[in-house]
Amino acid sequence: MWKVALLLVTLLMPLEHTAPPHPNVLLLLLDDARTGQTSAMPKTLRWLRDHGMTYPNAMVSTPSCCPSRASILSGRYAHNTGVTQQSAIDRFDHTRSLEHELHGAGYRTAAVGKLFNAWDIAERPPYFDNAALTGGGYVNADFVVDGVATRAPYSTTFMGAQINDYIDRYERDDAKPWFIYAGFTAPHAPQVPEPKYANLQYPWAGDPATRETDRSDKPAYVRRFNHSERDGALERQAQLRTLRSVDDTIEAIRRRLAERGELDNTLVILMSDNGKLWGEHGLPEKFMPYLQAERVPLIVSWPGRIRAGSDPRLAANLDIAPTVLAAAGLTAHYVVDGRDLLAPDDRTSLLTEYWRDPANGAGIPPWASTVVPGRYRYTEIYDDSGAVADREYYDLARDPWQLTNLMRTGGPKTDALSAVLATSRRCTGRACP
Repeated sequence: MWKVALLLVTLLMPLEHTAPPHPNVLLLLLDDARTGQTSAMPKTLRWLRDHGMTYPNAMVSTPSCCPSRASILSGRYAHNTGVTQQSAIDRFDHTRSLEHELHGAGYRTAAVGKLFNAWDIAERPPYFDNAALTGGGYVNADFVVDGVATRAPYSTTFMGAQINDYIDRYERDDAKPWFIYAGFTAPHAPQVPEPKYANLQYPWAGDPATRETDRSDKPAYVRRFNHSERDGALERQAQLRTLRSVDDTIEAIRRRLAERGELDNTLVILMSDNGKLWGEHGLPEKFMPYLQAERVPLIVSWPGRIRAGSDPRLAANLDIAPTVLAAAGLTAHYVVDGRDLLAPDDRTSLLTEYWRDPANGAGIPPWASTVVPGRYRYTEIYDDSGAVADREYYDLARDPWQLTNLMRTGGPKTDALSAVLATSRRCTGRACP
C-alpha cells in the first residue's frame, strides 16, 4: 500500500515550473465513447496523453447521457442531483455546479455543442456567459450561437471554430481565466463521418463477451436482446470514423492555444459521458450493468503541474468537478461526492446506478451495482416497487468479461453485499464510494 501511495505522490507532485494558480479550463466531452476509442485520435493523444495523466480505470456512475453529464458538472451521484432520466434536467440545481463555482470566482464561461438531452438550445444555460448549443446531428446540424440560430455544415468542425472564437474573445483580457465546456456529438449514433473519413476501415475481432453463446444466467431483459458481434463491429467502425474529425478539431484548438501562449496555462480534460456495448452479451446500447457501458477514456493535462503518465486509480465522472475546482484553488460551497484527482486520494469501489427511463427503452429495469475493479461486481435489479427482482455477481478477477453470473450457481451470500449497496445508494459526500 505504501508503494501505491508513493507512486501517487510522485505522479501528482508539482513540477519545478509552477503554472499560474487560476488555469483556463477546457472540458472536452465525447458522447458514447468507451475505453480504447481514443486510438482513432492520434493528434489528441500526442497532445494530451503524452503530456498528461491517463486514467485507464475511469468509469461513469450512470451509463446514460443526461444523468452522467449532470454528475460530471456537479461532482454528485445521480441519486443526489435528481437527474435520473434523460428528460429530468429540470431537477438539476445549477447553483451546485462547476460552472456556478467558476463563474462566481471570476471565470468567463462558455458551453459549446451538446449539453443535456432535453435542454432547449435556444436557452443560455445558467452561469454560462456564452453558449453555442446543438441538440445533436452531424450534417447541417441546428445550433443556436448566443441567441442566433444557424446551421453547421459539419457539427464537429463548427464546434472547433466556435471554441476558438471564444478563446480569442476571452484572451483579449488575459487577466481573467476562462472555462469552456465542449460537448461533441461524436461518436453518438447515427454516425455520419466526413467524406474524407467515410471509407476508413477499422477491423475488429470482437471479444469473449460478444462470442457468449449461453446467456441463460443473464436476467430476462438481457436475453430479449440479440445484437450480434457483426452489428457491434459496424457500430464501432462508424464511431471511430467520426472521431477522426474530433481529432482534427482538437488539434485546431491546440494550435490556437499555442498561438495565444496559453498551452501551459490551460487544464484540459478529455472524457466521455458513457461507454457503449458492441454486442457484448447480445446488447446494443449502454444503460446496462456491464463494464463496456461504463468504462470511458479520461485524460487530464496541465503542463507544469501534472506529470505525464498513467494513474491506475479508479476514477469517475464524479471527480471532474472537484478536480477542476481544486486546480483553480476553489472549494465547492456544496457537498460533492467525487474526489480530487490531483490529490493522493483513492477509492476502492464505485456505485453505478440506473433508473427506468422510457427514453432509453421501457424494457430496461432499474438497477444498482457495486463495482470493485479486479475483484467483483454485485448487481441488484429492481421492479418498479423497488423490490429486488434479480441479482448478478461476477468474479472479475477470473471473469473480467462478466460471462458467468455466480448467483445462478449458488454464489456468495448477499446479505452483506446488499446492505453495502443500499447504503451507497443513499450516500453523500465522503461517505460515498
